[in-house]
Amino acid sequence: MKARLHVPAVLLAVVASAAVAGCGGGGEETSATAVAPPSKLTDRVLVSGANPRVKPADLARPIAEYKRYVAAGLGRMEGDVRRLGSAVDAGDLAAARRAWLAADASYESIGAAYGAFGDLDARINGETAGLRGGASSPDFTGLHRIELALFGRGSTADAGAFVPRLAADVRALRRQVPGLAIEPLEYVLRGHEVFEGALDLQLSGRASPWSSDALVALESNLRGTRVVIGTLRPLIDPREPLLVGRIDRSLDALARTLRGLAGPSGAMPRWDRLPAAEKTLVAGQTAAAAEELAYVPEVVDPRPLVPERPAIGEVQAE
Repeated sequence: MKARLHVPAVLLAVVASAAVAGCGGGGEETSATAVAPPSKLTDRVLVSGANPRVKPADLARPIAEYKRYVAAGLGRMEGDVRRLGSAVDAGDLAAARRAWLAADASYESIGAAYGAFGDLDARINGETAGLRGGASSPDFTGLHRIELALFGRGSTADAGAFVPRLAADVRALRRQVPGLAIEPLEYVLRGHEVFEGALDLQLSGRASPWSSDALVALESNLRGTRVVIGTLRPLIDPREPLLVGRIDRSLDALARTLRGLAGPSGAMPRWDRLPAAEKTLVAGQTAAAAEELAYVPEVVDPRPLVPERPAIGEVQAE
């Protein structure tokens, strides 16, 4: 994973535009509204130098809190997968699809820990990219293989062979959670990287091409990101008192938009059927949230300072 400490707002706006353009949708095509870059972080810090730099040990408690959240999320996912198995066994396609969406949402909500899951992540949430034979590969398993069966082929029978393995992999991952090693730098980076991933994968339609459940996944990403920021708040607030409020406002705006898109039952519409104007709004607000989240690792950076070196040929003042 690359340690990217800041993503220019202009780049995020371009990605947001690409997400909308790549997905089609009804209504007239409109261009994504550019996201204006906020002021530089150094212009907004109110307590500069008043606190010591964050050390890796300072992240131990936030990471421990998040691991408890991950364990609870995987517990919910186990229940979702049990319901999925029952619906598949009964041949109830509608119920199986609802259970799959719930299971996928549970997994998307714990995205800040994906880097610590190892091979189990590929088995639970792997995609066809890089697999010899693509969707026909025997290594294509887990949520997205079941998605192909239920949403792409409309077949519970095709899904049946993959549900037991998914259940076993989720149980195995839940047992491993207490011993998961989540790197401090990775943890503080993940908030904005999850949202960048939503722009790149979910809102492009690449992550779930058969169910087109980008809005379900994005809502879950948002929920998990709030947990991450909540665990980091005791470290952020003394160093940059305005930042969490800015993040909260950007996430609240996106959450309001998502609630407005939900149907009477609370179910989210398919992303590929959303009008272009609404896609533009969601993509722009996701990019804006990613931009605010990109400041977190600048404020809470557990790495030691690297002494500045003069540029080649630079003459030092006497």
